[in-house]
Amino acid sequence: GMSLLSGFTITGGGNLAIELSVHIDLGPISIQGLQLTLGPAADHFNVGAGVNLSADLGPLKASVAGIGLQAAVQFKRGNLGPAQLDISFLPPKGVGLSLDAGVIVGGGYLYVDSDRGEYAGALQLEIVDLFSAAAVGLITTKMPDGSSGFSLLIIITADFGPGIQLGFG
Repeated sequence: GMSLLSGFTITGGGNLAIELSVHIDLGPISIQGLQLTLGPAADHFNVGAGVNLSADLGPLKASVAGIGLQAAVQFKRGNLGPAQLDISFLPPKGVGLSLDAGVIVGGGYLYVDSDRGEYAGALQLEIVDLFSAAAVGLITTKMPDGSSGFSLLIIITADFGPGIQLGFG
């Protein structure tokens, strides 16, 4: 950044993240990847471990991205003696479903990045080649400089297959 008061400044942060492809099949559930993160904060370290899962349950298929556990480690007197360890649930970054039941075909995906204030979703549904609908939504709650703001985009479409004749022939 550049300002008259502080001159030229550089700000930022650092996190270490790695994603490993593991491809482990456990019956109808498959583990596609493993994510490990390490990020320093003001007075502690954040450590996270998440997985990407997919499930195939006949006509219903599901995927979950980034679900797991996160821990905050503070180096002060705490539950580990010289350190305090707090473990919590790491919510997924994305969840998707698809359905192929012959008459009804469709799916959707929801993406959440609360650290960046970004949320997105998509939905598609088709009923017997007569009607189909699709929707896409994007929400951003933080401006590029980190201040609070709001931006919303929603697109909805509908398609009526071969059409319905309304005349006498």
